[in-house]
Amino acid sequence: MFNRSWSSADVDRVKQQLKDVFDFWGKWNASSNAVADSLRKGVNPVPIPTPVLEDLPEWLLQDLVQRQKVSITPLNEFGFSVSRVPLPEIELPYWEATLRRHLPSINWASLGQSAPLEVLKRLRSEQMAVLQQSADTVASIDSRPSTTAIPVKGTLQQALKAYEAYVLKSQPTNWDRHGKIKQLIERHPDIPLATLDIEQCRVLIDYWCSRPERQDKKGRYSAKRSREQLYELDNFFTHTHVSTDFAWRKPEDFDLLNRKVAKDKSKESVSVITHKLVPVADLKKLMTQGSVIQRLIATWCINCSHGAGEIGRVQWGDLFLNQDHPWKSQGLQVEPGGNWVGFLRNKSSVVGWWQLWPETIQLLEQWKPEAEEILQRKVKDDDRLIINGKGNSLYNEDSKNGQSKFAERFNYHVEVTGITRITLGRLRKQLSDWIATKKADAVVSSLALGHGKPHSDDKILFAHYSNKPWVRLFEYQQEFRHQFFEQNSPKQVSATRN
Repeated sequence: MFNRSWSSADVDRVKQQLKDVFDFWGKWNASSNAVADSLRKGVNPVPIPTPVLEDLPEWLLQDLVQRQKVSITPLNEFGFSVSRVPLPEIELPYWEATLRRHLPSINWASLGQSAPLEVLKRLRSEQMAVLQQSADTVASIDSRPSTTAIPVKGTLQQALKAYEAYVLKSQPTNWDRHGKIKQLIERHPDIPLATLDIEQCRVLIDYWCSRPERQDKKGRYSAKRSREQLYELDNFFTHTHVSTDFAWRKPEDFDLLNRKVAKDKSKESVSVITHKLVPVADLKKLMTQGSVIQRLIATWCINCSHGAGEIGRVQWGDLFLNQDHPWKSQGLQVEPGGNWVGFLRNKSSVVGWWQLWPETIQLLEQWKPEAEEILQRKVKDDDRLIINGKGNSLYNEDSKNGQSKFAERFNYHVEVTGITRITLGRLRKQLSDWIATKKADAVVSSLALGHGKPHSDDKILFAHYSNKPWVRLFEYQQEFRHQFFEQNSPKQVSATRN
């Protein structure tokens, strides 16, 4: 958009001038676009645009009416004529003085002043190149219908707030996303969207790649959080690109911009990261001591690498008990039968599958009648698995801290068993950390946690996730179980690879 020979100071100066032009006119129209085009091309001095009634700011129209006492037939929402003919009633010296007063940073040409000869030559050369390109395009695709160019309107902050409103409406309880969008709004200064070119997009992306300082001033954002902010920023770009509200489009080569997040230099020398696992004896106490619901939550989370956000959203209809894995008929190589749970993880919209241990099934069988007694009816497929004494989901979707009741119940369970204090979040990672540490299998460790990218189409077909090592995950789950329970306990159906 700008001359490549310009210094960064020149680019910043012109960007500020473009913002001032937008603020003066209040929108992008023929007059403001003409001035902006001259600034971007380095025309100096900048020609004064001919005043056109519908392009003038409303406050200036009101001022003209009061100055001249001229009656103008009201034809539009502002109460003025919409004729494109330049108004003879507007005194040109007054128009020039108004521009110089409100846009003093721009070097305006005097009325009637000719542009320098070298500027005219450059403009003529550029226009000839544009005409030739248009002629070549028409010659090659003359069957394509003509399109009308729509000026980009609005500002970055207006577009971000429109995106925020869209997400709030479509995902009202996704507090994590709301927080990320709030950070985008608070951290990026407002600029006209018309100036959001490839260079300005790079500035926004580079800001998060550099891992800026945290809001609480306790160091920089983690690489993971910075990548999440980048992902949300890209979602914003895409939403604004397809929106009809602003007519902004992603610039050419947008997808080639570097999105690599900076690393911590202090961690670059670490070659092996070891995970400190909770002692087996402590985990076994959690699974064997306490009430049925306490033991079920602990055993389930250790079995499936789930936390409150996962087990708290499991429904009875997500369970596939005493039957083939639903993907076996689609090509998943596992032996017949088994007990399974599968669902879309709420945070990532990634599908996950886990094999349930016999001990988990036994606790489910004990918990089901208790749940039905609380509900005063048989459980339904869309009922949450874990409920409180009033029959409500223990995980509160309407709260910003939906897992608080889970944390309270688990902390009490830890206290009564007398083990070293651990959190539910740490319990969730015991299986995945064991896989990463003992098996050195980072891919399956991530799969156990339900991490990854969601599929854009049908999210439950094996064909879309057949490249993931499901069989290894199921085998690791069985091997992990052997630390806690005798291998000759009720037989667990094994997974096999062909």
